[in-house]
Amino acid sequence: MKTGATALILGSLVLITYLPLVLTAPEPLDVPEKLQQAVGRVVVNTTACSVTCGLGYKEETDCLVGPHGLRRDCKSQRLECLTNWICGMLHFTIVHGKEFELSCLSPDILKEGQEAFRFTWKLAQGIISTNDEIFKPFRANSPFLRFKPAYEYNSGTYRCDVQRLKNLKLVKRLYFGLRVLPPNLVNLNFQQSLTENQKLVDEGWEVNLDNESKPHLPVWQKKVTSALGIGIAAGVVGGVLVSIAVCRVLGGTDGNRNLISL
Repeated sequence: MKTGATALILGSLVLITYLPLVLTAPEPLDVPEKLQQAVGRVVVNTTACSVTCGLGYKEETDCLVGPHGLRRDCKSQRLECLTNWICGMLHFTIVHGKEFELSCLSPDILKEGQEAFRFTWKLAQGIISTNDEIFKPFRANSPFLRFKPAYEYNSGTYRCDVQRLKNLKLVKRLYFGLRVLPPNLVNLNFQQSLTENQKLVDEGWEVNLDNESKPHLPVWQKKVTSALGIGIAAGVVGGVLVSIAVCRVLGGTDGNRNLISL
């Protein structure tokens, strides 16, 4: 009796488990015969955009695809692509009085011709920022900005917008952060900025800059220093002997005079 009840319960659980699968199983799709024979042009391959920002190009291949996935009449074409038109900021630091140039061109724009685009510049003078609210129009219609030469008041952020002339679509925005340093800021005295050990190294001494140990002379200078030391020592000994002899003579003639010992 108990065995029959257990079997009935297990059978019910199995039925409940598989019932949703039976109820949700999709019916076979009945594709019309004419549709199975249809042929259409489908993109079968495409490359990534040639640039990560601004106007770029990609290669795309499409084919006529027929029954059983057969491909024929494939064609490849070069198409424009625009992943992102905001291209970030480039930073430059130059010295007052130097010539400098900013360029808003890219290889893909040059291939098509810069005549097909409109270039607009704006300036946030004296600061480095991408806040578009603080930019003011800057008189320039060329893809280049040339400084001949650059002065300190030229420092700031320059923004270049590139638009297509045929529809004025914005295809690129690039920021240039420019710093122009005064000449007295870069004409530093190299010798004054060196430490004592660094100055000794510059003069030819062997110095361990890691542990700030005492300087050591090169081998050829060590020999010269030793020879000079010997000569000086000999001179000092001779001088001391002469001084002692003179003191004794003076002491014999005038015993009341005080002598200074060396």
